[in-house]
Amino acid sequence: MPTIITRGSVSARAYGFGAAIKNVQNIYTNNVGSSTVSKITSAGVVTATWATVGANPYGIAIDSSGNVYTVNSGANTVSKITPAGVVTEPWATLGASPSGIAIDSSGNVYTANTGANTVSKITPAGVVTATWAAVGTYANPYGIAIDSSGNVYTSNIRNNTVSKITSAGVVTATWATVGASPYGIAIDSSGNVYTANQGANTVSKITPAGVVTATWATVGSSPYGIAIDSSGNVYTVNSGANTVSKITPAGVVTATWATVGANPYGIAIDSSGNVYTANYGASTVSKITPAGVVTIAWATLGTGPYGIAIY
Repeated sequence: MPTIITRGSVSARAYGFGAAIKNVQNIYTNNVGSSTVSKITSAGVVTATWATVGANPYGIAIDSSGNVYTVNSGANTVSKITPAGVVTEPWATLGASPSGIAIDSSGNVYTANTGANTVSKITPAGVVTATWAAVGTYANPYGIAIDSSGNVYTSNIRNNTVSKITSAGVVTATWATVGASPYGIAIDSSGNVYTANQGANTVSKITPAGVVTATWATVGSSPYGIAIDSSGNVYTVNSGANTVSKITPAGVVTATWATVGANPYGIAIDSSGNVYTANYGASTVSKITPAGVVTIAWATLGTGPYGIAIY
């Protein structure tokens, strides 16, 4: 199962502030400054304005049919873009200031609504439950991820927790307490949950049973996005240091595994193990091979790319 985040998400396909793994290698970014989505082919051919979406798109996800979704914090909406680039905006209207987005294996779309402390659920037909789950009065959920059983997790930046919601909507608002200001969230193939803690420069690890290692790894400055490759290596994108950190499954850290473009927020991994970062401050995407060879400005695109997804 591919893993991300967010602005984080783990979904059936992929993510804002997060990561995706898929055989077809088109890469998409959601650009906050221009309210657009850019598309980059595996060869690096860029369509900087592939689609125009709602205001301030923070998260991005892709379903199993290749439809792209953005969660638009400034409009409180989700936009849907078909593989051909046909846009429906708004496709769904939901809770206040949504930031994270994820898609389950049935095609249901979930958003983490930072301003409302809720999760919204949208069926594939576009039927919205704006308050599907409430995750705590002072939570401010930002990242969102879904495990292989359909449980939904949010990383809550205000109270430094992770909430867990079953597929039936049963909420454990404080399922785990992690490091300060957890933004990105990702899940590995064994069901372990990881958060990128921007305020602590750490990664936390939570087992499926809810056992927490709050400081599982110390990484670069201001980690936002987090991703996991097929071998279980964990990567964070560190906005304050313009770097990517790599942590092995055993917890061995290379804090500066790669140096990338300015203010990277989103991170994604392709099926060959190449790592991509969305560099908000440079309006670029960087590419890093599995060996750590970096192309800092691999693609130049729309203003302020935040999340990144691959399909």
